[in-house]
Amino acid sequence: MEETSIELVDAARYLEGNADLRHALDIARTTELTPHYLGEGEHNRNFWFADPTNGRRFVLRINVEPQPFHKNQVAYEFAALTLLEPCGRTPIPLYLDDSPQAPGKGALVETFCDGKQLNFDCLQPGELRCAVQILADIHAVPVPQSPAHALYRPADPLRGLFDECLARFKNYRASGIEDPKLTRWTERFIAAAQNALDTYCPPEERNHIVNTETLAAHFLIPEESTKQAAQTAASGGVSATQGSGQASPPAKPQNSPRANTADWRDNPGSFIDWERPIIGEVAQDLAYFVAPTTTFWDSEFFFTAAQAEEVVEEYWCAVDGRFVRGSFDARFRAFRMMTALRSTTWFCKALPVYLGMVEGHMTQRTRRKFPRYLSDSFMEMLARDCFGLR
Repeated sequence: MEETSIELVDAARYLEGNADLRHALDIARTTELTPHYLGEGEHNRNFWFADPTNGRRFVLRINVEPQPFHKNQVAYEFAALTLLEPCGRTPIPLYLDDSPQAPGKGALVETFCDGKQLNFDCLQPGELRCAVQILADIHAVPVPQSPAHALYRPADPLRGLFDECLARFKNYRASGIEDPKLTRWTERFIAAAQNALDTYCPPEERNHIVNTETLAAHFLIPEESTKQAAQTAASGGVSATQGSGQASPPAKPQNSPRANTADWRDNPGSFIDWERPIIGEVAQDLAYFVAPTTTFWDSEFFFTAAQAEEVVEEYWCAVDGRFVRGSFDARFRAFRMMTALRSTTWFCKALPVYLGMVEGHMTQRTRRKFPRYLSDSFMEMLARDCFGLR
């Protein structure tokens, strides 16, 4: 709590003395701006503030640790949000400060997005329909032909993710700080994932802006849209029973979600947090969204195989022919393995920080979850459900 108070003071000082920020947001220099703590992840701390003269709300994001493949985190995120603005499903970037005087390792300001945070522990009917509609609308944004945009485009997103995992594991082994059980499990997972690398995907299907970290907490869904989505669902779809944390019985998706136009499709919600998007494949985002390593991060929820399949089919209904399915199904299975491997090697990397042997930023949520992710029961579940190992 004391640390948060100090951060609020620093954020208030930054807002108070920043004439360029106020000019970019069209806020008078004499207007008092009060930051409020909004939340944090492993890479950013977030605050919201409002212009009291008109009620407009904004989000101040301060980077504390860059993602691995770029050094200027805030500039990268600003560029991504600029490209995504036409879809209307992401925050609008308004101000960038990557100067040496910026707090942390840079800051940006974006529009505040309304909506209820998606929570797998208390899913409401219609919420998953809204979530996959948001993803489909984002993935349908055309990528500029010009190479001038700043987003990273791996030659093969699947192999790129695998290589990233290998590098992380290699550094872990070289650190001298190991958990023998974690090492053995990770070696098994690497061997299994390597067999999926040759799954083919044509270049034209690797041309979407994908977030790569589709956590439930990054979806903000208006309650009215949730209700409308539930009402228009065919016998339940991929919605959920109220308060149970379990998905409803699957229903056959409609041939096209546009057949019965509903207002909720015009405003299904927003997706926030664009730390490490790439130009790649939609299969990566879908595999990450339904993976057990993802859902367990924010909840106690796990999709069954049938429920995960239903989410995928609802997504393709939301795509509604705007791009082809192509090699998605084979690559989805491969990305499901890679998502689990990515999580496992991330815990390898974070182990020294968790043990207090090196300094580093780690949220309390991560500390609480860490032992359960490293347990044999969790690793056995990953081996069976993600890698097909016995």
